[in-house]
This record gives sequence, C-alpha cells and structure tokens, in this order.
Amino acid sequence: MASRREFLQIGVAALALPISARAGVLPAISPWADEARVPLYKIVFDERFPASRKFGGEAKTLGAAVHGIKGDITDFWFHDLYARWKQGPAAIAGLTAHGPIFCLERIAWDQRMRVVFRADHRYREDGTIEHALSGPESMLHEAASLRSEGTDWTSRMASLVTRCPASRFQISQTNIVASTVEHADDPDHLISWVIAPVNRA
Repeated sequence: MASRREFLQIGVAALALPISARAGVLPAISPWADEARVPLYKIVFDERFPASRKFGGEAKTLGAAVHGIKGDITDFWFHDLYARWKQGPAAIAGLTAHGPIFCLERIAWDQRMRVVFRADHRYREDGTIEHALSGPESMLHEAASLRSEGTDWTSRMASLVTRCPASRFQISQTNIVASTVEHADDPDHLISWVIAPVNRA
C-alpha cells in the first residue's frame, strides 16, 4: 500500500505529463466521468459519405439508435422525428453535411432546443483535417485526442456525441488540426452536432 508521500509524488508526476499522455495512462479519469449525459433519441448519419457511415456504425456499436439519410431529412422528419417531438423535446445528434443540420437546428427552435455541440470538420489541401469545435468544455478537453487519432476521427466523434453532458454551463471553442485520410466520396466539410433541450438549471 502506497504511503501518503508516495501517493502525492505519483499525483505530481501525473500532472507533469502532457494531456495526451495522461489520457493514455489514466483513461478512467475523465472530466465528465460522473456527469449525467444527454439521452439521445437518434443519431443521424449520411449514407452517401464513408466518414459518416463509419460514424453511424460506431454509434450503433456504442448502443445508440441510428438513422441513415441520403442528404435529405424529409423522410426522417415526417415519418419519425415529427411524431417524437410532438411528445416533447428529445435530443438528437449526427454527422452530416451542412444542409441537414441547418434544417434540424431551425425546426428544433420551436421545441426549445438548440445546437449544444458542433464540430466542423474541413479537409485541407495539405492532407490534414481541421476540427473547429464549440461546446461543453469537458467535451473539448476529451476531443484533444483527435490530434493523435486523426485518421480515426469519426469513431472519436461518435463517442463524443454519445457522451454529451446534460449540464452545459461553460461553452468553449477550440481548433484541432490532425493528419487524416480523405475518402473520395466525402465532401470537404462535414459537421458533427448535438441538438438538445436548453438546460438552464
């Protein structure tokens, strides 16, 4: 059993590590480990794009209910989401092009819901990808691993949106640039997002 002095030395040594190294050494210690998460009704992905399909597959593996679209949310809205939102607000998330999130964001206003997390993913000419993130500070802290997991960013984003914290007192922004592999069928700009009830408590 470690003495108090040894325990403190271990703690100080851990704090001296870079954030990315600490994330690898101490995965169980998360800034949102004990936070309540937003329950997601559905996660939307675009079947046309490899990155979005991979995102949807990972979300399904994580136990989320997923819904595939082909650029148009009309069918999803009229045959699914409209009936659910008539019962009351229900959070949704996704990885899509700009059109679907633009429409869903505006429809959500009438349900007193807002985009509480957004990450714009832009492929760059130098072979990297830029992630411009806005959302709860704990999610952005966790997203720092995108720097080392650039080629598998879709799986990381699926994990992030399924763990969006219910309490959103501190909204932050950050930009992360990482190496990646661009799929020929992917657009230059995709967006990960979470739409949820505004928590003012």
